Amino acid sequence: MNSIKLVVRYLMFGLIFFITASMLVHRNIRSDAYNVRYSIFGKRKLVIEDYFVLDSIGIIFGLRKLVSDIAWIQLLQYYGGEPPEENHHCTNHNKCCHIEHLTKIQPGKYKKLIDYCRRVTTLDPLYSFVYFYGVGALAWNLERPDEALEYLNEGLENLEFQKSNPNSDYWELVKYQQAIYYKLGGKYKEMLDQLKVIIQSGRAPNMVKAILANLYKKYGYYTEALEIWHELLFCNDPEYVERAKKQIVILNQLIKNKKV
Repeated sequence: MNSIKLVVRYLMFGLIFFITASMLVHRNIRSDAYNVRYSIFGKRKLVIEDYFVLDSIGIIFGLRKLVSDIAWIQLLQYYGGEPPEENHHCTNHNKCCHIEHLTKIQPGKYKKLIDYCRRVTTLDPLYSFVYFYGVGALAWNLERPDEALEYLNEGLENLEFQKSNPNSDYWELVKYQQAIYYKLGGKYKEMLDQLKVIIQSGRAPNMVKAILANLYKKYGYYTEALEIWHELLFCNDPEYVERAKKQIVILNQLIKNKKV
């Protein structure tokens, strides 16, 4: 009986030793992996550690595009609901999702948005739409133009090989840069004109179109704002379609009152 207890005790000690050693080895491997990521993932290491395993699998097994698409969906989920840092009072996440929030100015919120954007474009540096989306949200919705320029410059670096093509996404991103500089310089009319050029290119996210519509409304250009919302009414994105229906009613009333 005593021998059985002794064997069990040794097995328990062995199990504890194995688990402890495994944790230490994993920590060292994880640390080494983080150091190596500069060469695996590019110049910038991934900043969202929760997705490190998934993203690593994407890199190692040549599934970068697939994992970047997953990362893009997770970015939209993050920015599509109540800011995680403020949803402690929410018992039902669906009730915290507001259709209008993507087109509202919300300084100080969604603090990790740039990290989510960087995650996607670290996996797929040529995912231009993410630069357009992230820069637009950071510069105008979240009022963090410095972060927007920081992320924009990373995009320009990744797309630099496209410079010889005047119609490339590289030069499209330069338009966003100019619009942000106009904003920082208080040249709001020039900023609106530059955003209009971005919209007319046909590559702007719906969010950027809504941003311009809201800015037009803010500065009293109701007809111009109405045109954009009419376009968004048929964009097949439920969030913006519902928002467009509301704004069209409001703007028609504003135009009517202006004529009286």
